[in-house]
Amino acid sequence: MHRVAFSVDDLDESLAIAARHGCRPLRGVANYRDVYRLTYLRGPSGILVMLAQDLTRS
Repeated sequence: MHRVAFSVDDLDESLAIAARHGCRPLRGVANYRDVYRLTYLRGPSGILVMLAQDLTRS
């Protein structure tokens, strides 16, 4: 497995949790057409982890 994606309710909170474990966004946080906020992290064993927050959900 080279990559995995997760949908999160709050991207900022998820990034704060990841930071406590030494993980930081690889290239910042992107806003995709005001539908998703997303970012990539390097996870355990070098796996690429995408976190995405659906902005259309209330």
